[in-house]
Amino acid sequence: MKKKKILFLGGAFSQIPAIKYAKEKGLFVITADYLPENPGHKLSDEYYNISTIEKEKILELSQKLQIDAISAYASDPSAPTAAYVSDKMGLIGGGYFAVTTLSNKSLFRQFLQDNGFLCPRFFSGKNIDEILTNYIGFKGIIKPVDSSGSKGIYTISSKEELIEKFPFSKNYSPSGSVILEEYIERKGPQIHGEGFVLNGELIFILLGDQVFSTINDLIPYSTTIPSYYHQDIMPDVIKIIKEAIKKVGYQTGGINVEVIRDVNDKLFILEIGARNGGNFMPQLEFYATGFDLAKVNVDALIGDEVPSKHFIPKGKYYSQVILHSKKAGSLVGINIPNELKKCICEKTIYYSNGTPLNKYTNSRDVVGVIIFEIPNNILESYKNNLNQNNWVIVS
Repeated sequence: MKKKKILFLGGAFSQIPAIKYAKEKGLFVITADYLPENPGHKLSDEYYNISTIEKEKILELSQKLQIDAISAYASDPSAPTAAYVSDKMGLIGGGYFAVTTLSNKSLFRQFLQDNGFLCPRFFSGKNIDEILTNYIGFKGIIKPVDSSGSKGIYTISSKEELIEKFPFSKNYSPSGSVILEEYIERKGPQIHGEGFVLNGELIFILLGDQVFSTINDLIPYSTTIPSYYHQDIMPDVIKIIKEAIKKVGYQTGGINVEVIRDVNDKLFILEIGARNGGNFMPQLEFYATGFDLAKVNVDALIGDEVPSKHFIPKGKYYSQVILHSKKAGSLVGINIPNELKKCICEKTIYYSNGTPLNKYTNSRDVVGVIIFEIPNNILESYKNNLNQNNWVIVS
């Protein structure tokens, strides 16, 4: 019997669980991106050196290879390409219009505004004058409309800061476009987590509390699930996520969700990424619920049955820590408090001792990831360790 073929857009470390499962399932696995050293390519049957944002070239390759499925698992820039190919070839996917809307920050803000969701003031453009025309001095966040991993994102409070930061944000945008949006004062941690949509229905979601680095409050540091802070409003959060998915027309695939609860208890959808997240977020959800997003992504895309059963953790929390350095220097070691060592579910360190590290400015500076199982009785102690942020020792 001929093996079904699945094409993964990317071979990064975060994509390995899905690639491994596809191999174990007996699929013919193809990977493609412009980084041949990515570890996932060593596991695939074939690798092609093509940028994953080159949608016409990926379509040509997909048609030539007669693939049965295409996946952008844990890869934000690849999601529109995967949706484009699946639409053109009649394969299962999220839908090109929906994925393009969800993947572009300016289009998504406009979608939210047009469909009655709360949305901060925003302006976008390819040159600074387009944004300056509308800027009246409020505190805002400037970022590329189509990048990921916290690259090119800055807080600004004046016209001078906007002019200064604009070129840095634009540099990270494949389309050369930047968005400025009004800063929203958060009440408590940001709401963050993963979900999965099958045939337009949200069959799984579990959200938690996301905190940001002590050295930069725009860069994610840790997510703990389920939420210990926002349980009172979680039904309302899930309701607006379901409504947004329905209205945008997203069909099948993972989602990475970010929502802000402001100081007046209003809910703002910050992001519904049309893919599951990196930095071990799908693994975090698996440890907490038994719902394996890597497997579900593959099964759904090739048309196999997808289990929706999962459990909600009780009496404990699960938390992911994105290890990073607070300053540039050489890695000396990873400092894990003794009471937390027995709580480790999974740990991956990307660098050996002595490796030069950058100060944490975006996802490229991540040193490693740890997933913890946190009993209720040490939750406060764990949160204190997060606040101290002394995990990575450098000289």
